[in-house]
Amino acid sequence: MKKRWIVLLATVMVFAFAAGAVAGPAVTNITANLANDFKFTLNGEAWTPTDGGNAMAPIVYNDRTYLPVRAIAEALDIKVDWDEATRTVVLGEAAVAPVEEEPAAPVEEEPAAPVEEEPAAPAAELAIAPTSSDYSKSAPADIPVNITWGPAKSVKGITGSALGGAVKINPVEGTDYAVADNGDGTAVLTIKTAITKLLPVDIAMVPDGTTLTLTITFDNGDTKDFAVTVAK
Repeated sequence: MKKRWIVLLATVMVFAFAAGAVAGPAVTNITANLANDFKFTLNGEAWTPTDGGNAMAPIVYNDRTYLPVRAIAEALDIKVDWDEATRTVVLGEAAVAPVEEEPAAPVEEEPAAPVEEEPAAPAAELAIAPTSSDYSKSAPADIPVNITWGPAKSVKGITGSALGGAVKINPVEGTDYAVADNGDGTAVLTIKTAITKLLPVDIAMVPDGTTLTLTITFDNGDTKDFAVTVAK
């Protein structure tokens, strides 16, 4: 309802806004009729326009009815004011001129310092340690060999030879040797005493100083030799 009345107010001519609003170089004298017999209703109830508590009658000009804008605005609870500087009737809140903000000065970011990456650690090489060991005939014991896997992942097999290749053996994993992976790129190869049973003679009959060369073959194709020397 208020919006419809505001449109009405915007389209009617101001007849009497305030004493200071009717005097000015742009005001034109007209001849109009005062309509004392006109009646009005507002939201279904009788309503009489007033100005300062005094009843006011509308005027009729060119077959149009005009009422004071202040009387109608106040009846509709709309704020009304007069801007003498611009000679403007202000209904509701006055327009606020937009504030032009100065553009923020561009922030020059310093280039990020280059990040020097540490060179990657060289890949571990396949290795065994030790590479040789004595085997005591009087106190036989398993021989542990430490493995660094490097590019390999497992032991594929072991072969052995002695006396310039005259003696050859083929140890079996689980029976003659075992491999335990440590999970950190290393493992332990255990050469068991049972490997001596693969020799053509009892280990007690093998001359001291005889060397049995075990060739360890890995899954990547690399091989490593481990020397077992018979001792008292």
